[in-house]
Amino acid sequence: MGRSIKLVLYYFVYQVAFTFLVGIPAGVVKVMNEMPTSEDLAYAIGKNTASMTGVAMVLAGIAMTWHLIHFNYVKFNKASWTEVPARTILLSIPFIMAAMFVFNIASELAKLPNLMEDTFMGMSRNLFGILSIAIMAPLVEELLFRGAIEGHLLKSGKSPRNAILLSSLIFGIIHINPAQVPFAFCIGLVFGWLYYRTGSVVPGMIGHFLNNAIATVIMGTSTHEEMNRTTAELIGAAPTYTLLALALIVFIGMYGYLNKQLPVSPYSRS
Repeated sequence: MGRSIKLVLYYFVYQVAFTFLVGIPAGVVKVMNEMPTSEDLAYAIGKNTASMTGVAMVLAGIAMTWHLIHFNYVKFNKASWTEVPARTILLSIPFIMAAMFVFNIASELAKLPNLMEDTFMGMSRNLFGILSIAIMAPLVEELLFRGAIEGHLLKSGKSPRNAILLSSLIFGIIHINPAQVPFAFCIGLVFGWLYYRTGSVVPGMIGHFLNNAIATVIMGTSTHEEMNRTTAELIGAAPTYTLLALALIVFIGMYGYLNKQLPVSPYSRS
């Protein structure tokens, strides 16, 4: 666990360092000087600092990716994209998409506070924010939490179940935002299982790209009122729970199919 904790600390250090280097404090001071009403303060800060936050997160992601590859925590190059057959990746997509829908509905039912809503909505409306959420976060987080942390746990003798659980738990906790933690943990289990079975971060990375891209589009095209409504409130309870039932069937069915079709895990112990 020591190595895992060290890598997570590096992850946060890069984020904090680039946040201050890019100048988030200056943006906050600017907003405070404009004296927005207290009702609009959080959104004003999120909107005015979104671009700088996006730049900081992109730079921090690049730095962390370099760190992981340069110090041999993970191996990731052009060949990494062809290690897993395209058919396996394509079959993984409905499995991941179904899981995303199921876990999203479960997260909505939990009704946990979304402390980062204004920041993410602001970021989803500018280029660097979009790059940060939809591209950089999936890349660096899969390399870190699946490749470097889960991969190390598996190689060091942890059982697959414990390696997947521990890496997913860390992945969930680092999101900090209550509304994101349960979803991140659950989807981390899916990405972690795919990593264990394929030995590659690519299937999870593709799924992570899809998840974050969809979230970015939704945040970028929705109002605050729409963001605070559940799927059932937006499209109706009957359609929501019909889709939920279908998603559960797809999720369970694809898990069983992939479990049979995927080769023996490269991390399986004799």
